[in-house]
Order: sequence, then structure tokens, then C-alpha cells
Amino acid sequence: MTTSAKVLQVLGLFTQERKQICAGDVVDLLGTSQATAYRYMADLEEAGLIERSGVGQYVLGPTVVELDRQIRINDPLIAAAADIMRNLSDRTGGTALLSRWHGRKVICVHQTIGRFSPQAVSYERGRAMPLYRGATSKIILAHLEPARLRDIIRHDAAALRKAGLPASFKALSAAVEAIRANQVCHTAGEVDPDVMGWAAPIRQGHTLLGSLSVVMAKDAPVAERKPIPDQVLRAALRIEGRLEQQPRHSEIQGDLK
Repeated sequence: MTTSAKVLQVLGLFTQERKQICAGDVVDLLGTSQATAYRYMADLEEAGLIERSGVGQYVLGPTVVELDRQIRINDPLIAAAADIMRNLSDRTGGTALLSRWHGRKVICVHQTIGRFSPQAVSYERGRAMPLYRGATSKIILAHLEPARLRDIIRHDAAALRKAGLPASFKALSAAVEAIRANQVCHTAGEVDPDVMGWAAPIRQGHTLLGSLSVVMAKDAPVAERKPIPDQVLRAALRIEGRLEQQPRHSEIQGDLK
């Protein structure tokens, strides 16, 4: 691992529970020496990625906010999906969520609110969520390649079982195949007790990017729910169509030569 990668590991120590860190946290959690921990912290502070919040304590810095704004403005997935999501929320009455897949996490990058939206949704923008619960995540799990599923079983079997999923390759493959066959994944109460959701995958070519989902309060009118699977699937396909129209990196590089 390069020095830069090791420095950036420090940013991963910030969590919802650990809002501040100190050099001692870096020593304990990353196994560095104290001198190395202070050097990492100094580099991150100089870059504006962390800033002092008290004696020896640091919080995330203003550069993180700047980068978040750049993502919202420049992310091609958000650009392709934003108005489609707004229309989807208007038609279904639910909260539309656009989420990206990252390792064994799913991160909401954009959302729009509808008239039957739940009071609170755990999949808020920027919050990392597990890959094994809720329609938003499980539709991504269902479209992972077999090698990825084997890796998950090897390293995260306990989390699979805790989520009520099988931890053998044959059984897990059968479970995700059933989800893929339905095209749209539907769950109720798996993440938030009073919330149900529907989700479809989003790809760019052969690359799995994440998912589009609609979540709604369980007490929403039954008549409003019936068209949702088809509407979510159609919206996801429209987003994929827009992504296919965008120039790929290799094409841009070719134009610059």
C-alpha cells in the first residue's frame, strides 16, 4: 500500500459514531507509530481534508464539502437520473433513491421526496449502508458476478446470516437468481420497520453501477403501490439509456489525440 493510500485510510476512521478522531485513534486503529500518525494528520490538515476541533481532536474539513459539491454537479449518473427521479417521485408518491455500489457497501448519492414518503429513511445521501438488507441493496447483490458472491461468502458470512441470507454459494446463488428473475426487488421493513421499497439495477454497458429505488411508508394507499415495480424498472432503463449516450473515457481520450 502506498503512503498516500495509508494517509487516506485515516479518513475512513470517521463514522457516524466516531465524529472526531485524534492521533491516538490512528495509532490504535491503523497500527501506525505515533510519529506516523501525527504526520498523516498534518498532511490531511494541510489539504483541508480535516481540521482541528479542539486540543488534539479533528473533524472532517472544508475540502470534503467542496468535493461533495463537485460530485453533485459533475457525477454523470446523477446528471442522467435527476429529472427522471423527480418524475418518478411525482408519479409514485414515494422517495426515489439513486445509490452507488462500493465494495460491500451501498451509498445513496441522490434522492427526491414524494407525497407518500416515510418520515425517515435510513438511505440518506452519503450514508453507507450494508449490501444485504432492503431492496435498494439486495437488487445490487443479485447482480454481482459469481466471483464477487464467493468473496462475500468468504469474508462476510456472518453478516449474510444475520440478514437472513444463506452463506453457501449454491444457496445464495439460488436466492439472488430469484431476485434477478423478478427484475424488480421488493422488500418491506428490512431496513426501516415502517418502510417498503422497490428497486431495479442500473448498469452502464456491462458495468454494474448501483440501483434506482422507490421507498414508501407502509400505510400508503394500496392502489398507489401496484404500478410501482413497472415504473421503477422503466425509469432505471431510461437512466441506462442516457448513460449509454454519454461519451466513454476512451472516446474522449481518442478525441484529444
